[in-house]
Amino acid sequence: MIPSIPSIGWSPAPGRTLLLPNMGQVRGTVISPPTQLVWPKKTSADNLDYSLDPSDWLAGTNDYLSFIESVEITTCLGEADDLSCLWSSVINGMACLMLGSGQPGTQQNINVKLLTQQGRRAAISILLPVSSVLAATAPQETPMLPNGTPIPPNAIQLPDGVILLADNGQPLLIA
Repeated sequence: MIPSIPSIGWSPAPGRTLLLPNMGQVRGTVISPPTQLVWPKKTSADNLDYSLDPSDWLAGTNDYLSFIESVEITTCLGEADDLSCLWSSVINGMACLMLGSGQPGTQQNINVKLLTQQGRRAAISILLPVSSVLAATAPQETPMLPNGTPIPPNAIQLPDGVILLADNGQPLLIA
C-alpha cells in the first residue's frame, strides 16, 4: 500500500487531533471504537480543523487511510448557526474536517465514516462541545469552486491560482 504524501504548507492542529484506538483488523466489516471520543471545545464563531489519526487502528497492517466516505452532524436543527462541516479531506494520513459555527452550550455529535486502501471501514462517532461564551454565529466562508465544492488545503493549485480538478469536478488532492 502507498503511505500518505505530506501536505506542504498546512498541518492538522495537534491539540485537536484524536488518536483512533485499535479496533481490530478485520477487512470488509464496519467497526467502531469501544469508547466515546470527544474533541476539545470550540465557540460558535470558530472555524477550526479537527482530525482523526488512524495510526493505532492501522498499526502493523501496511494499510493507510484512503477516503472519508461521509461526515454527518446528527444534532443539527436546520438553523443557520448549526455546526457545519466546511470541508473534509485526508491530509498527512489523517481524516481532517473543518468545522464552523454550532449552537452555543450544546454537545454536537459528528459521525464520520472512513475507508482504507485495503477496504477496512470504520464508523466513528465524536462529541464536540460548543462553548456558550460567545453568541451563535453562522460559519465563516471558506474557499470554494464556482460550483460550491469546498477547496481543502491539500488541493493541487497551479501558480496562477487555478485548482486542478478530476473528471468528476472534485479537486485533485495531495494525499
